Amino acid sequence: MIKKTDLLASASPAGMGKHIAGGILSILLSITIGCASAPKPVTIRHESTPSQSDVAMTHHQSHKEAVKEVKQKNVSQTEEIAPAPVQAKALITEGTGTTPIEKARDAQEAHNKELIEQITAQVTEDVRKKVEEEVRRDVMNELYREVWKVNWALKEKEQRLRFGGDIRLRYESDRFDSNNALLGQPSNPSQQMNTQDDTSRFKYRVRFGVEAKVNEQTDAVIRLSTGNTSNPVSTNSTMGDYMNKDSVVFDLAYIRWQPSKILTLYGGRMPNPWLSSDLVWAPDLNFEGFVVKVKNTTTESWAPFLTGGAFPLQQYDFSAHNKWLLAGQMGLENTDKKGVSVKIGAAYYDYRNITGVPNSPSNPGDTNWTAPLFMQKGNTLFNISSDPNVTVLALAPEYKEVNLTGVLDFGFWDPVHIVLLGDYVKNIGFIIDDVIERTGNPDTVKDVTGEQFGITVGYPTIQEKKQWRMYVSYKHLGADAVVDAFTDPDFHLGGTNAKGWIVGADVGLAKNYWLRARWLTSNEISGPPLAIDVLQVDFNVRF
Repeated sequence: MIKKTDLLASASPAGMGKHIAGGILSILLSITIGCASAPKPVTIRHESTPSQSDVAMTHHQSHKEAVKEVKQKNVSQTEEIAPAPVQAKALITEGTGTTPIEKARDAQEAHNKELIEQITAQVTEDVRKKVEEEVRRDVMNELYREVWKVNWALKEKEQRLRFGGDIRLRYESDRFDSNNALLGQPSNPSQQMNTQDDTSRFKYRVRFGVEAKVNEQTDAVIRLSTGNTSNPVSTNSTMGDYMNKDSVVFDLAYIRWQPSKILTLYGGRMPNPWLSSDLVWAPDLNFEGFVVKVKNTTTESWAPFLTGGAFPLQQYDFSAHNKWLLAGQMGLENTDKKGVSVKIGAAYYDYRNITGVPNSPSNPGDTNWTAPLFMQKGNTLFNISSDPNVTVLALAPEYKEVNLTGVLDFGFWDPVHIVLLGDYVKNIGFIIDDVIERTGNPDTVKDVTGEQFGITVGYPTIQEKKQWRMYVSYKHLGADAVVDAFTDPDFHLGGTNAKGWIVGADVGLAKNYWLRARWLTSNEISGPPLAIDVLQVDFNVRF
């Protein structure tokens, strides 16, 4: 009987060797005793690959059965005895030429190889999936970082650059009284000005600009517009020039620097820096020069301000007396969106070297540069030409304007506001004796004051559909109250020596799209009769 310990020991390679040797000796002993006939070789076939312990157990049981069978056959067949070496060799080498143990070992190795291949394939698949996931995660993270960088850059650029503009389409009808006098153009007396024939025309205005945030303290602003380089108060382009293209000019080009909370500096071509109405300055007029603004909040709502500026008007290479505008304004403002807001300002505008200088007969044309580069109508003029056949008109008085402006805004019904406007101006530079001496006209009239009063009811700005605003104002502007070159070109078709009413209304047609209609009626204050009515219908878009 084979003990359990022997069976376990046979599972090892050493035990297998001992067991094989014992089996061979037993077979040789049985053959020697006298087997009658040699048994048929036993061939062990495996359906599946066994483990090493199963192979040892199978071999042990086969060995016992073979010994038992040999003994039985030895008893019955003692006559036929095959040669022992032949029988042993046949038992060992029958079939595939290898022993069962070798077959089992080969099968085990094949199984292990297949298992290793499966494990390797599984590990490779797992690694591939893991690598793909890691690559996918890394790519998504990198993509997210790049998208974030792009978004940040776009937001930063959007914060640094702000684009905007507007387009206005206008129908204008100019109506003249039949009793108006025939007058010449002040800038070209040989050319007659239309004072009697009604006209209708279509105009358009385009403005487009960008505001760049240079740093925390500095901004740069550029705006292009329609218009021309000969008219500073209008950016309109009149249709009806045989489909010809229109010009584009720099309407704004300035730098704004705010080194402290209360101090702001401007340089270049900038918007109107003054608290004012269209009594003194045209709405589309921009200023070229340098401005200093100081504004400090003394209480929670009240803020005093001080503004000063210097603006070159005309440079002449052959004279040290260039034309300038030096100006300053001080005021106080209180802003309360749902209460009463107040703005008041007192300004002084001092024009230097804009009065005409007569030419010397020995040097004709030497002082023609003292004539204005641009005029509308209304100011007192005189001929500075020394040639009796040539007329060159220039300003007779000096202009030093004192301007008081006040705005009272009632916001109790916000967003609907009621706004009251009061504006007064006086030219204290007009010296009647000097003007008479220059013109040679003892009947010269001194008219040096102007005032405007108005009321506006509705939305402060039109931004949405159905928003509305209505306004009415009365204007009286003396002939020499201000320089006529820079006044509103719509009221009385520009200039001074006019009085009359302005009535208008705005209504929103859609978001940032509104309709405006105005009626401006005016008459001359003194001098030859000149009554002008103007109807304007505007379609405006803002972007």
